[in-house]
Amino acid sequence: MNFHQEFKNLVLSKPNNALVTRSCQHTAFSNYLYRCKNIYLSHFCIDVEDSFYSDHLAKSRDCVDCNYLTSCELCYECQDCTNLYNCSFMQDCHKCSNSDFCLDCNDCKDCFACFGLRRQQYRVFNKQYSEPEYRAKVAQLMKNPPLKILEILHPEFAKYPRSNLHLLKTGSKIVGDYIYYGNHCYLCFDAQNIEACSYVCDVRDPERVSANSFDCDFGFDLNDCYDCMDVNKCQNCSFMAHCLDCLDCEYMLNCANCRNCAGCAYLENKEYCILNRQFTRDEYSAAVKKIKEEMKASKAYGKPLADVLK
Repeated sequence: MNFHQEFKNLVLSKPNNALVTRSCQHTAFSNYLYRCKNIYLSHFCIDVEDSFYSDHLAKSRDCVDCNYLTSCELCYECQDCTNLYNCSFMQDCHKCSNSDFCLDCNDCKDCFACFGLRRQQYRVFNKQYSEPEYRAKVAQLMKNPPLKILEILHPEFAKYPRSNLHLLKTGSKIVGDYIYYGNHCYLCFDAQNIEACSYVCDVRDPERVSANSFDCDFGFDLNDCYDCMDVNKCQNCSFMAHCLDCLDCEYMLNCANCRNCAGCAYLENKEYCILNRQFTRDEYSAAVKKIKEEMKASKAYGKPLADVLK
């Protein structure tokens, strides 16, 4: 039995989804969405509402032209930020509100064109103003188009040193960049709430922790997973793509709510299946053991899903 070939034939025998969305409403021209509503031309979003032309958003709403935001609202042209409210043209900022054109600012509000500030208010170009002075100064600056303001900002920001890493509330032994709330991570990037993970990218969720997972890209709530892409709420799963809420599964594509399955595609609410065929619990255990022994003997076990399906 050539398990990989049979699995590939099974996948090719069924029409593939043009777009991958789950539990979504009104998401035109968007892909890789989970629990989203009123989304347009946006991709890789989780729990997002009323947002457009954005990608890699989580737990956010009313955002336009943004990427890599978590827990943000009413934002425009923001990147790599968390917990923003009513902000525009922000980068590497966290817990800010009513601010614009800021870089590397934390816990600030009512700031304009500032860099590297912490817990400040009513500042323009890092200079302190009273509230009336701040309002008047910002009103005057906002008469310029955004591109003009950015041209003014670039030489100003160049005066300040910038960190080579972007880590927020991380523990020990961190190798990677743009990691928020992580611990014991090696070569991980654009990740949030991860622990004991390696070679992980775009695995982020402000509430659920992903742990002990390796070679995974885009998802959340992953535990003991390996070589998974666009996989969410899964545990002890390997070589999978576009799957949701699965447990103890391997070599799966476009499956949801499955337990103890192997080599399946387009299944939902199933258990003890191999190549989409139903087995009893004892039959499944014996068949999986035999398949793995054959694959290990031929050194085929562990072949990445992308290589199996190419």
